[in-house]
Amino acid sequence: MQTKTTFMLLLGLALTPAIAHASGLELATEWSWYRDGGRIVNGTVVIGIFVWLVVKFGGPILRKRTEDIAYKLNELELARSKAEVALKEYESKLALITDEGEKIKQEAIEEAEIIKKKIIALAEEDAKKIVAKAAEQINIQKESAKTELRRQAANAAIALAKEVLQKNIGLEDQKAILANYLSEMEKVR
Repeated sequence: MQTKTTFMLLLGLALTPAIAHASGLELATEWSWYRDGGRIVNGTVVIGIFVWLVVKFGGPILRKRTEDIAYKLNELELARSKAEVALKEYESKLALITDEGEKIKQEAIEEAEIIKKKIIALAEEDAKKIVAKAAEQINIQKESAKTELRRQAANAAIALAKEVLQKNIGLEDQKAILANYLSEMEKVR
């Protein structure tokens, strides 16, 4: 601080003639203690008072401002470190959530594959049941057709036999065959 004060004082002394000339005073061609020395002393006193006021009142203000800035910088640094810790925490949580999401996705894919296999197995089982039922229906229809064919064949044979018998067997032969048939029936009962 002492160096700054000395520098300001020397700067003020060096600038005094320029300031005096800027104020409209004529520059003298020769030196006069009364005129030039008074100006130097007057300028030095004014600059000294100015420097003293700056040092006396500006110093504490500047010191306070410096302390405030340093305090705020410390607070900001602390907040930054807390933010970095929070960021790392959030990043780790995000990584965990991402891993958990991938795990859930993989489990869903595996579960879907299991369900797909079950559905395919059920469909194959249903298809086998349908084929078996169709085969059973075919067999029933086949047996029904055979029975119907036998019945029609029997009816045709009976009709043909009746016709042949009517042409070849007389009334007395028919009565004998009928009596024989009835006696056979009574034996069976």
